[in-house]
Amino acid sequence: MNPIVIKVSGKVIDDPARAQSLWHAISEVSRKQPVVLVHGGGKQVDTLLSKLGEPIERIDGIRVTPESQIDIVAGVLAGQMNLKLVGAMNAAGVKAVGLSLGSHGILECEVDSTHNGKLGRVGTPIPSEASLVRSLSTGGYVPVVSSIGLDAEGGLLNVNADDAAAALAVSLSAQSLFYVSDVTGVANYHGEIIESVSVEEVERLVESGVVVGGMAAKLRSAADAVSAGVDLIRIASAESAATLLAGKAAISTTVAMQKAGAS
Repeated sequence: MNPIVIKVSGKVIDDPARAQSLWHAISEVSRKQPVVLVHGGGKQVDTLLSKLGEPIERIDGIRVTPESQIDIVAGVLAGQMNLKLVGAMNAAGVKAVGLSLGSHGILECEVDSTHNGKLGRVGTPIPSEASLVRSLSTGGYVPVVSSIGLDAEGGLLNVNADDAAAALAVSLSAQSLFYVSDVTGVANYHGEIIESVSVEEVERLVESGVVVGGMAAKLRSAADAVSAGVDLIRIASAESAATLLAGKAAISTTVAMQKAGAS
């Protein structure tokens, strides 16, 4: 059975112990089909960089990561946040195993060459067989993958977690991909949740200013994943994701090749 890939951010990362409904839903689902979890930790990185007096910059929702900051970013994501998530999930009965994107048998990465090299040590994941993740998830374990990758020379790369999740979903021919954060979906100008977004609508939403920053980057990653073969993507809160994983209806935004109901 093809896996479910879940990318978490926001309050789930802030305090993993409070996301009990999501962890219990993952525990139940992982007994029947493979589940893979991917995470970032941007807020925690910002907090530490601020304490250290380091500049914080983003371009199109992507963190600029100079050589001087990559060790700091990697320490927070692959160390602190990964272990906190694994601990909370294991306490809830999930057979969680902590990994990083650069672990052998997950995904190869290369330096992101866009934006004229201004992003620094930011990486782009390359879809592959993802053999380690596949083996662990089909064996009943839930790989918890931080978005820190490695280049061909073993250098650390900070990969946008949305892009990492999308690349893993494509690599694993995932049944579905969840982007779980503090919002219940993509909102329009009036603050109402948009139930369904087609791939062709994504750039229109970005260019019109309906979505900006991190949500724009998320929608673009979702569109890339759908175009590469992932059938269903949902953007949802932790509570909504838990409900959806249990097979019940909940508020979310679906991203698919065509808008829901279109022929």
